[in-house]
Amino acid sequence: VRRLHGSGRTYDVVIVGGGIIGSACALELRKKGYTTLNVDSNPSPGYGSTSSSSSIVRPFYSLEDSCRLAWEGYHCWKGWTDHLEAAADEDLCMLHEVGCGAVETLASPACQTYILRVRKAMDACQIPVVYWDVDEVRRRLPYVSTRSYFPPRKVDDEAFGEDNGRDIAGMLFCAQAGYVNDPQLATRNIADAAMRRGGEFRWRAHVKRINRDGSGRKVTGITLDDGSTIEAPIVINATGPHSQALHTLAFEGAAVEDDSRVSSKPLKVEVAYVQEPPGSRADETMPVVVDMDVGVYFRPQHGGQVLIGSVEPDCDELHFLASANDLEDKLTDDWTSVVYRAALRLPTLQIPNTASGLSALYDTTQDWVPIYDRTALGGFYSMRGTSGNQFKNAPVVGRIGAELVDGCENGHDHDAKPVVLSLQHVSGSVNLGIFSRLRENSGTTGTVLG
Repeated sequence: VRRLHGSGRTYDVVIVGGGIIGSACALELRKKGYTTLNVDSNPSPGYGSTSSSSSIVRPFYSLEDSCRLAWEGYHCWKGWTDHLEAAADEDLCMLHEVGCGAVETLASPACQTYILRVRKAMDACQIPVVYWDVDEVRRRLPYVSTRSYFPPRKVDDEAFGEDNGRDIAGMLFCAQAGYVNDPQLATRNIADAAMRRGGEFRWRAHVKRINRDGSGRKVTGITLDDGSTIEAPIVINATGPHSQALHTLAFEGAAVEDDSRVSSKPLKVEVAYVQEPPGSRADETMPVVVDMDVGVYFRPQHGGQVLIGSVEPDCDELHFLASANDLEDKLTDDWTSVVYRAALRLPTLQIPNTASGLSALYDTTQDWVPIYDRTALGGFYSMRGTSGNQFKNAPVVGRIGAELVDGCENGHDHDAKPVVLSLQHVSGSVNLGIFSRLRENSGTTGTVLG
């Protein structure tokens, strides 16, 4: 049934996007026998928003299904060579298993609620977790200040740097967590695994149109800006920060209305790289730290650095862009804000005179839960809202995409009875209805923490 057609080819599935989510979908669809083509405007795998990921692997989520999915993802990263069926000498990314801790502050009822919900979800998923009281935090992380500064403030606030008269309560800690050293290499690893199974990729390719059949209700493929047409009865939108634009393009002139209740949009974020606190030996001693008390997260970066980002506290303005193409690649006062807030927790941190880090885009939804779903347009699927906190889940998200396609294209009514994903490494399953385009309030923190 594969055949040449005009200036293109026919495939079972065209995946628009060659980042870690699109590549993972290709791998899992190839395992099911679907012929796949990934098209991406970038020159190589993971060159877009994936390359800017903080690549943190943590099981801390306030929803049990999200927690279970992240726990499954951790086991995929832990057994990366086996997951990819890679050769022993292949150049692979690495999981640095430094652990992850979430700071609890008594000054914030929202933080206490988050910690309670995370602990409950992790216990339900049988994920090993311990609680460090403030004395244990001091013992394990002697370079960390345990004073509480909640609420987080802007640097130009007159009260910035003043503690609230008490210490943090402690830290919820999971040893089975950490970060992947190279998100772009991780994407290349998955793309290589997909290609070993016959998946194809086309780089520097820009989608001009999503094609539909005569009824206007079903996709038939895509047309690229060079005029070539690629036929496929299934098209997956895995374009990261460009996903809302492609979604809108797909429904322009369609005979069906978009019934999505959840949308996505690109959010500009800034991540800082600074030298580790002197004498801290961060590579050996520092876990990933999620700190709602000062409104940042940080983790060690191989080579004696610390990576710092924001957890979107109320004091931070969120910079949503009308188009992902509007991103200006420069660091601003947001960089200064997150670094100075991190220095409250790491008081010996030496703040550089010159900003170092990156300005990047997240693809976010209103509740920070991704959309993994079919759409009202037949054969058109969404893998959207994934930037910020889904890198850790990418190996499993590929299976989600494959199961959705396989189920829906074979007559399963996912809207009425959501597909359930059986997990391979941990007990239980995940109801994919939590990622529905039709969902209402998901009950998350409404931030990158989930």
